Amino acid sequence: MNRRLWLALAAATLAGSRASAAFAPDGAARTMPLAARSPMLDLTLAGQRLVAVGERGHVLLSDDQGAHWRQAQAVPTRVTLTALHASSATQLWACGHGGTILRSDDAGEHWQRVAGEARSPDVLLSIRVDTGGRGLAVGGFGFALASRDAGASWKPATLLEGEEGERHLNRVFVSAAGTWLIAAESGHVLRSSDQGDTWSAVKTAYAGSLWSGADIGGTLLAGGMRGHWVRSTDDGRSWTQHRAEQAGSITAVVPLAAGRVLMVGVDGTQLQGAAGADAMDFRRLDDRSTLTGAVPLPGGRLALAGAAGVRVIPG
Repeated sequence: MNRRLWLALAAATLAGSRASAAFAPDGAARTMPLAARSPMLDLTLAGQRLVAVGERGHVLLSDDQGAHWRQAQAVPTRVTLTALHASSATQLWACGHGGTILRSDDAGEHWQRVAGEARSPDVLLSIRVDTGGRGLAVGGFGFALASRDAGASWKPATLLEGEEGERHLNRVFVSAAGTWLIAAESGHVLRSSDQGDTWSAVKTAYAGSLWSGADIGGTLLAGGMRGHWVRSTDDGRSWTQHRAEQAGSITAVVPLAAGRVLMVGVDGTQLQGAAGADAMDFRRLDDRSTLTGAVPLPGGRLALAGAAGVRVIPG
């Protein structure tokens, strides 16, 4: 598997040793005419604005539901950005290679670096900052940074000791009950009932890596490799395993209306259905391009991010 595909799966530099990771000299992200067609690894809404992040520090914005895209005005890095989180309609967080954390207070137009440096071997794959000021960013080999001051400062955090604490941490998500969870390596979900102060590792019924997760109307879903996903109805204490045999690996889990879910992934995979269903409706993009993020739009359309950039398709 080539390096670009690993990037699209949000695991590019995690397949080898940390010492092998290499980063280009840093600087401000450059304006590129084809940025919207370059690999984008995450997508979210900031109010009514679509925001996507990806390779070379590219941040894309759309104010017309994905019809047109432009680059952010100021991004102080050229490292790959892997994940986004919107704390509000205007405050956004992004993380990525080099242990980089960026903050925007104007819905993605301008960004400032608050942690990380380009040549660091650390890779962050997910970030969250809640309204109470607690923040957590996680990534490869158990690397984590935590904040207790609304993201003004970040400090290294050890979530678990020993071998359990060295697993890749792929996605932070929060249940309706306020439990913090992390989709992780080897079929594990990390769980914290005190907003990240202490953690336990829950072994699910699935043995492969889990790359994504979300709360869907009180039902927790985490997506993994080769069309597998796990489900919990007891706030993450136990999980059942499910699979769509035609599907590729699941890279993002997205809530839809009325307790439904969209899961997207490798080879253009799209799975839709009720969160509690054992089977999902399966579709695949004609070009089989790997998908890494999705946002539902009015009229049933979907904004998608992935290896081929950003696009909007019928839902």
